[in-house]
Amino acid sequence: MKYFFLTLFFVFTSCISDENLKLQSNSKFQGNYMGNFNGGLSGEIKFNVSDTGNIEGTVYYTALNTSEGLSGYVMISGKFDASTKTGLSFSGYLNDKSMNGKWTKGNLNGNYDFYKK
Repeated sequence: MKYFFLTLFFVFTSCISDENLKLQSNSKFQGNYMGNFNGGLSGEIKFNVSDTGNIEGTVYYTALNTSEGLSGYVMISGKFDASTKTGLSFSGYLNDKSMNGKWTKGNLNGNYDFYKK
């Protein structure tokens, strides 16, 4: 019986994903970021990275004069993915200065530029 529980323990602990292994505390990317995006849509973006790597912020659409929430996560490597409920997605790598990359929303796409405040 004890071998059964021991085997069960190893099965569950060996199934931890790579994502869980990369969870962090005291993220070196912690802080406030802001920037612009353009292309099929344009506007401003502001977000905060928490000490655990969570991203929370706001996207403001210039032409639509509206905004919506943004959420995501940044890995220990700096790779991040963040999106809105309507499907606007940003991905790339964060660093201590300025960064740029691509965004998508359905068949729309464009570029972004962020900097850390």
